[in-house]
Amino acid sequence: MGAVGVAASDFMEDRMKGLAEETVRDGFAVLPGAQVRPLLAQGELTEFARFWTDLPLDTTLHDGGRYRQRRYGRLRVEIRDDGTEFEVLPHTTFRQDGIPLWKGADRSFAPAGEDALLHPAMTALVGFDTGLAHTITGGRSWEVGIHQIRMIAHAGEEGLPTPEGRHRDGHCYIGMHLIRREGCVGGESTVHPDRGEAVRLTLTEQMDSLFVDDRLVTHEVSPTRAVGERAVRDMLLVDINPIGSDA
Repeated sequence: MGAVGVAASDFMEDRMKGLAEETVRDGFAVLPGAQVRPLLAQGELTEFARFWTDLPLDTTLHDGGRYRQRRYGRLRVEIRDDGTEFEVLPHTTFRQDGIPLWKGADRSFAPAGEDALLHPAMTALVGFDTGLAHTITGGRSWEVGIHQIRMIAHAGEEGLPTPEGRHRDGHCYIGMHLIRREGCVGGESTVHPDRGEAVRLTLTEQMDSLFVDDRLVTHEVSPTRAVGERAVRDMLLVDINPIGSDA
């Protein structure tokens, strides 16, 4: 099954050139939610966020923690002159051999549903991320990993967005999009460029986003804590890797 996405607005295409330059220069780019939300039609984001309400527990955590819920899926993305095509790829296990904590582990996550993977909000966000990768490299064919992640922290406990600590994920590019943040403190993102000083920021507004060249930076996120009884931090992570000769 596949879907065809609509091209970004002229404003976003112009902004994309600047973001591509920032990514090449610094290894990352930051997008305020106010600039990302217009990519989605009115009402789509509310509907899309519901896909985070039934995520099963991530049972692969080494510490036995119950603070992370997760689904995983894959898309093939083809960028054409007349639009962007999305195809759902078969579900599979997930490996990150470049991270010592996960080396050699075939991690099995619950599959993301096709209705989520081909939802118009998903294809808009993935289309933007791969469009940015295309602007940087000229590549048109991409394999994309989709991670729907919910971090939960109860009173007196912490959620650990990056239990592996400072790391590279082992991809070419990664798009990180905040779907929801409620009753939450912490969750500060730190990006460590190979050249230059570390940059710290916290995604707080819906659709605040970060795009990184995973080969040029390492990154980590601080623990989350609850203001009251329960904190929720929902993220969409988009792993982007070229297919064939598009590296």
